[in-house]
Amino acid sequence: GIAESTLKRYADENLKLIRFLNKPLHEVTTYDLRFYLSYRREKSEKRVSNRTLNGMRRCYSSFFSWLASEGLIGRNPCAALKQIKFRKEVKKPYSAVELEKLRRACTNKRDLALVDFLYSTGCRVSEVVRLDISDIDLERRECTVIGKGNKERIVYLSEVAVMNLKEYIQSRNDAGEALFTGRGTSRIKKTGIETIIRKLGQCAGVDTAHPHRFRRTLATNLLD
Repeated sequence: GIAESTLKRYADENLKLIRFLNKPLHEVTTYDLRFYLSYRREKSEKRVSNRTLNGMRRCYSSFFSWLASEGLIGRNPCAALKQIKFRKEVKKPYSAVELEKLRRACTNKRDLALVDFLYSTGCRVSEVVRLDISDIDLERRECTVIGKGNKERIVYLSEVAVMNLKEYIQSRNDAGEALFTGRGTSRIKKTGIETIIRKLGQCAGVDTAHPHRFRRTLATNLLD
């Protein structure tokens, strides 16, 4: 149930570790792992933060736990590797004014539909790029998305989001099945959505504009 991107990240991180240590996996010790993490933190060309280091630790822990459970190594060197503490910053949602500024910065129907879709549904970018027009029930103002762990859930659209989405779809002259398209009829990619929101933020004077802030904003407003 893990996404391909997650599997690739785990594989990449574990391969870097294996190549650096250059020793059989059953001989890897907790000290080896601590030494490598310390090296990545201080000595490598690109220093990494404690948050990133803890993400790397999770990759190693998953891998060596699997090796141990399969009987491929005698002892799990990650068992004694404690979680790396890092400062958790409070990430702010968009304010009502910032949301309106982003809407006003939109110069085409697609971007406006995208902004309101992200906010009203709270979808992750990876979920949005996989959606087709046929997945949306405009009458019921809802759609089913497949999220992390291959889990399905229903998300809901506001009346304004439906209106903007209808206008965007009707303005298209292609027969593509993707809900949001990039250049031509090609399905928009994750980086494409991130670039659109970042540029809208720059035009609107909204700092740190990125798609995930819409998800955080929806959650905050629902709690309020």
